[in-house]
Amino acid sequence: MENKSHSGSPERRKDHRRNEQDRAEDIVELSPRWTPASWEEQRIQFITRYVFVALGFSYFNFVIDDYVSPWLSLTDITYYLIAYTVWTTGWFIAARLKHYSQFRYRLMMWVDVLSVSVCVLNDPFVVPLSSMVYIVIVLGNGMRYGMRAFAETLIISIIATVFVLSLRYTDGVHSLSVGTIFLNLFAIIILGYAYLLMSRIDASRNRLERRSKHDVLTGLLNRRALMDHAMSYLCRSSDHGCRTVLMFADLDKFKRINDEFGHATGDQVLKAVGLIIRNNIRQTDFAARYGGDEFVLILPGMTLGEAYMAAERIQQQLTDWAHKENLNVSITIGIGESPTHGTDFASLLHNVDKALYSSKNSEGGGGISVATDPISPKTSA
Repeated sequence: MENKSHSGSPERRKDHRRNEQDRAEDIVELSPRWTPASWEEQRIQFITRYVFVALGFSYFNFVIDDYVSPWLSLTDITYYLIAYTVWTTGWFIAARLKHYSQFRYRLMMWVDVLSVSVCVLNDPFVVPLSSMVYIVIVLGNGMRYGMRAFAETLIISIIATVFVLSLRYTDGVHSLSVGTIFLNLFAIIILGYAYLLMSRIDASRNRLERRSKHDVLTGLLNRRALMDHAMSYLCRSSDHGCRTVLMFADLDKFKRINDEFGHATGDQVLKAVGLIIRNNIRQTDFAARYGGDEFVLILPGMTLGEAYMAAERIQQQLTDWAHKENLNVSITIGIGESPTHGTDFASLLHNVDKALYSSKNSEGGGGISVATDPISPKTSA
């Protein structure tokens, strides 16, 4: 294996370093504004739309004896419900072919609110029972597409309710009754309470998800989360012709520290290493605790020279910390890049691991080694 000394590589700018808030969280995938829903959930939602269309048709044609409305006739209402059914069927087919579409989620929500508003506007009863369907729309979107969708649908539904009721009662066709006021206030209270409950549930779920992806001791990603991130980044690296650096670090004499000072001191060393690593990577990088005293860093778009300098900083900062704590501990680091040293995570890690332990065996620890090209082997320096 070849140990390379890299000089002249530009220092990464300070603004590339993580601030305190960034350090509290490692790289997580940014969720879209509307969370993707499974095909099963979407299918239930479309079926629910068909059920309510059937109820609306029955309500206006059979439940109401003498339909009177200044806006739409009974025939117009029927045609509108038929058009809505055809519209929904078209998007039902589209959803079957392509499950995730934020545009479709939002568009269907707007049309749902519009359709209910049309029914409420033409509901001949003084207290429009059809307005309760707003609750179904808000809860249906919020439970399937996340809290942002919940809030957006809730706001739009409240605005639509105020607008429709204003049209109903400003022209004198219907009188604004106490029952109507309480019906709508009751619906708003229900939705507001449901939003608070779901926000707490969602926050708890996010905390659990974060804990499931992070190592409690070091604050870095755990091994399972590393595999998920690494596969996507390395595939992206080979597909688009860019390069992704992998850094594999292993502590030296760590077992001796545990044996001489106890595991509490060993935990302090691991915490210090985790903090040092987080302080020396960019927001686009991510790091994980791979094993007991092993760490893996994924550095997209970084050159080997820049990675070498980052490794030197990590080593120096750990040396300074260990000197203050009167501990004899160092770190050996191997470096490789995709696709030069491997096109998948397993092969890349294997070649970097070989470089790391070559340095450990030859220097006794504390070295930095760059993997040799597996296609064109080079002689070890």
